[in-house]
Amino acid sequence: MPKMGETDQAQKREPALSGRTVVLGLGNPVLRDDGVGLAVATELKRLLAEAPVRGVDVLASTRAGFELIDLLRGYTRAIIVDCIVLPDPQPGRVCRLTLDDVSGCARLVNAHEMSVGTAFHLAEQLGIPMPEQVDILAIEGGDTTTISEEMTPAVQATVAPLAREIYERLQREAPAIEPPDTEDFRNRRAFYSPGVE
Repeated sequence: MPKMGETDQAQKREPALSGRTVVLGLGNPVLRDDGVGLAVATELKRLLAEAPVRGVDVLASTRAGFELIDLLRGYTRAIIVDCIVLPDPQPGRVCRLTLDDVSGCARLVNAHEMSVGTAFHLAEQLGIPMPEQVDILAIEGGDTTTISEEMTPAVQATVAPLAREIYERLQREAPAIEPPDTEDFRNRRAFYSPGVE
């Protein structure tokens, strides 16, 4: 028999997911290739403006840590796009990762902030509904230390094809009807939309 309060606590932790998908671009727009996740999000937003897909939000951020919980909570699915730094990189190559293997991503794993995996674990402990499906697309950077808003050519060349690939996948997997939208989601889109400073 459950102790008093256990049923209430279990109900609070039940996922209250919306059926919506979020595509989150992460990056630093002034460190060359480190801005690639933001660039992909911006290009995807442009494609969606031309031909919308039901239930998709595109967000962008330069931070991670606790902010990931606020950005992703309530969505059923998340696609995270970021730059990854690897030894002997092949700039522009896209690595498809899971929550368990995101080492090397500056915002997804950071000594001074929590990793995306830790953020999901904390959210679970707090009963915060987080996406059930998470796809991480990490683009290998060639130069992530030079202060410049210009990406290296190999990484820049990845932006449009990857945004198109994500867009076409979202189209194929779009829900039959528009999932519920809320003021909370609208506020996140307004504040974290690609191109919003």
